[in-house]
Amino acid sequence: MEKIILNLRKKILHLLNKDYNIYFVNSATFGLFSILFDSNITKIGIPDQGGFKGFIEIPKLLKKNYVEFHTDNGIIVPKFKKEFDVFLFTSLSGHIRSNPSQEICKNLMNKGIVSIEDISGVFPDKDFGWADVIYCSTGSPKILECGYGGFVGISPDINLEESEKILSFSKLPDSYYLKLSDEIENAQEKLNTLRNMAQIFQKSSLEIPYKEPKSISVFVRDENPIKSLELLNKKIRPKTGKSLFTKCPRYDRTKEKGFVIETIKLYGMKNDEVKEISEIIEKIIL
Repeated sequence: MEKIILNLRKKILHLLNKDYNIYFVNSATFGLFSILFDSNITKIGIPDQGGFKGFIEIPKLLKKNYVEFHTDNGIIVPKFKKEFDVFLFTSLSGHIRSNPSQEICKNLMNKGIVSIEDISGVFPDKDFGWADVIYCSTGSPKILECGYGGFVGISPDINLEESEKILSFSKLPDSYYLKLSDEIENAQEKLNTLRNMAQIFQKSSLEIPYKEPKSISVFVRDENPIKSLELLNKKIRPKTGKSLFTKCPRYDRTKEKGFVIETIKLYGMKNDEVKEISEIIEKIIL
């Protein structure tokens, strides 16, 4: 199994932008907790929307201060001041808009701030993942879907010795590594499929303010999302999960009023089936 894990690390590193130290963890949340635990980190910067909900919850658990960085409706404009030790962000803001990862990380480095990037919604797209620390969830539903777990990559250029020690304690069953290896082989195909699904919804008549080729979820602006989702959930059932939709405003999507279509819950459906769902949404909403 040691050989399989070694080959798995090599396979992941080949799809990343830096020669990270890779750690496998039982959850991405534990991975982020372990990173932020380090005593070198006292003040944490986070985007004011579009991030992972753990960006708010974990600093509170660790009794560390966090500062919300103002964004352009979720998109990070990289003009930082030395207000925090680390800055957390997601490659895709709310899974609906692309953040300029390389520019963000370069600006943070120039300010002496450690960058931490959640690449779960874009792996293995190398336009993203330029941070000092990257992490990726392999829970469900995800691009790398193992049902649980994840991995963390820490650049050898930064000092997070305490975090790396905690991360090294994480142990996973042999079956996890075998499953993850298979998921990595399928990752690019799955990512392309999800992006194509998002494009189907983006071409509809729905009020979709953000139409990006690299998004995997689609935000629909709606003044009465509670009523709309009540109607939609009666008519539409996703391939996985209870609902295809996420009501907004919500920190981990967008602060705007409306709802998000989570295309990852349709993975496995044919394009014609996705188009049919898009048409049903149009009939109910418009």
